Amino acid sequence: MQNVSFKAGDTIIVEGDDGDTAFFIVSGSVEVIIGQGANARAVDTLQTGEVFGEMCLIEPGPRSATVRAATDTECLAASYEEFIAAIEENPARAVGFMKTLVRRLRLMNDLIERANPSRGGFRALFLDWQKSAGPHKLAPEAAALSWTMLW
Repeated sequence: MQNVSFKAGDTIIVEGDDGDTAFFIVSGSVEVIIGQGANARAVDTLQTGEVFGEMCLIEPGPRSATVRAATDTECLAASYEEFIAAIEENPARAVGFMKTLVRRLRLMNDLIERANPSRGGFRALFLDWQKSAGPHKLAPEAAALSWTMLW
């Protein structure tokens, strides 16, 4: 892992860009922003001890949000390869990481449900999307989602 520093206002990651690195905040805070241009809005502020960019440690790919340093911030940066090597060396490290992912999935489900309380969160949203798209129009990955993934 590498130590990296950011000044307040620095953009650390950009929504849509490919990513293969996650960041652990050693000191400072960052703002999480979704959407771009006039549609951009801050959805969270992460503090010392929190992680961002973590999805790419499971599967590198496009960033789901923009993250900007809210204050001068010090981070530890871990690449996909470093993360895989670390959990192979000590599998217990993966537990804390998985807890972060689950906590954020629960938060997302709560946000979706609060946006429309009568709809039932992600499960209902996904089922509505499945019905409207029809099974023949779904991407193979989406069509193959197990029911266990929705509970």
